[in-house]
Amino acid sequence: MNSGYIHQKRRWVGANRFDCVAPNGMVASKHRLISEAGIRALKKGGNAVDAAVAAAFMDCVIEPAMNGIGGEGVMTIHLESGENVVIDYVGRPPAASSTDMYEVDEGSEPGWMGWRKIKDDANVNGYKACVVPGVVAGLTLALEEYGTMKLEDVIKPAINKAKDGFVVGWWTASHIFGKMEAFWKYEEWRKIYLREGKFPYLPYNKGMATPHVLKNPQLSKSLASIAIGGPEVFYKGWIAGEIAKDMTQNGGFITREDMAAYEPITVKPEPGSYRGHEVVYDPTHSGTTMMQILNIIEGYDFSGMSYGSPEALHLVSEAIGLSFADRFKYMGDPGWVNVPQRGMTSKAYAEELRKRIDPGKAGAIETGDPWPYESEETTALTVSDKDGNMVAVNQTNVNSFGSGVVIPNTGILMNNAMYGLNPQPGTANSIDGRKRRIQNVCPAIVLKDGEGYMALGAPGGRNIQVSVAQVIHHVIDYGMGIQDAVDAPRVTRETGIVSLDSRFPEETYKRMVEMGHDVSYVTPELRSWGRPVGVLRDRDGMLHGGVYSMLTGFASAAVGC
Repeated sequence: MNSGYIHQKRRWVGANRFDCVAPNGMVASKHRLISEAGIRALKKGGNAVDAAVAAAFMDCVIEPAMNGIGGEGVMTIHLESGENVVIDYVGRPPAASSTDMYEVDEGSEPGWMGWRKIKDDANVNGYKACVVPGVVAGLTLALEEYGTMKLEDVIKPAINKAKDGFVVGWWTASHIFGKMEAFWKYEEWRKIYLREGKFPYLPYNKGMATPHVLKNPQLSKSLASIAIGGPEVFYKGWIAGEIAKDMTQNGGFITREDMAAYEPITVKPEPGSYRGHEVVYDPTHSGTTMMQILNIIEGYDFSGMSYGSPEALHLVSEAIGLSFADRFKYMGDPGWVNVPQRGMTSKAYAEELRKRIDPGKAGAIETGDPWPYESEETTALTVSDKDGNMVAVNQTNVNSFGSGVVIPNTGILMNNAMYGLNPQPGTANSIDGRKRRIQNVCPAIVLKDGEGYMALGAPGGRNIQVSVAQVIHHVIDYGMGIQDAVDAPRVTRETGIVSLDSRFPEETYKRMVEMGHDVSYVTPELRSWGRPVGVLRDRDGMLHGGVYSMLTGFASAAVGC
């Protein structure tokens, strides 16, 4: 026990950096090199989609633990014409996938999904954890349909950086340390992510005579081949052959037929609304949960509740809990199961859920019935150009460094997205051949008077939708600027414990406990629940960029032109 000791308290009085402000273009991402790649495309005359694709390919190089061309993602686009588009490039399991593809162990797995335990963690690590990647198909489709530049020009910075290498920082180094034990058995992983195949890369500090530079020349070769031959090279050409061959030799299920069958999904979404602002989101994945949270809290007047007050945080926590209860029961691939997406995001259903919220005390979190109203590891980047185009991108390998499988001769690290599907039959999200998992990514764009106002995204597993919803809440309900909005303390929960940022004062913690919440104080330097990035256009047309700066977030950067 610590009785008798007085511990130093944290505080939050505003973000520790200013907005980045620029007139012509803005990219906010998790690393300066990613943002600079996007700005370079804008300076060459490209639009926001060109910049987003350039930045996303660079992201595949600079944040190898978080994402890559062996991963998956979602892109949300708002065009100056008024058109809204979502490109869903979440991966597809092999056709041979089924709920009996793994041998079941006793108990539950120790990770963040909570599925039944699978022998040897085969649904988390290794070849049987991989699905057909979607990144190459999604990014090239976005460029072809909505960009203006050639693929070869957009992808060139990523090609060069993979070849020449980048200085390793704390974020990448920490993830290498964290995965050395699990992935030591994979020779190709060791070749790329350990020096001399043995030693971890050390993060840069000013005392190093020579910074450690991580290079992936085989990935550079793969990217160069894609730049010339397009997605056909990846899904039907030599890269597909290398992936299928390595899978066959090591007990994986992905075949050349699975690779060739992959196609991203393009959706023209029906926007939601929050206090007169339209919200463009992907309805298939986490966007539905984000919108449900916003719909519930829209029914409360926060003008009489100061930011961070226990009363306000209580209402947000209850809204999150009710939304997650529905998410866990109903969400699945709508191509396989009936999902009440419209019901879950309807204003009438939100009104019904609010009846279960007591403003003065915590309530029981139970699944609702939306049918009558029916009509983790990730990265994120956001882009806006001077013409009003906005793009938000979320990409992921699922877990840090995905499955640990690196395909020989390609430098491509494969995802472990099978982990996102439930190995137990009979649920909305159970395994089936080529059935998409329900992603946690939540790239969103907020419109004001029909024009792009904010582009938002975040890494953070199941806390992504929670963090994006609260950034929108911070800006619209409390008038925060974008940097303050993404850096401000938040709450998160699923259906039980409320995690409270320790930068909130102790009085807030105590009051929420008195209301009946099971509250856990969490230090943001040690644990993150979403690390948002965002771009906001002000009334004068200036672009503001902001990035979450806690939890080694110093690598994150908004860059403008």
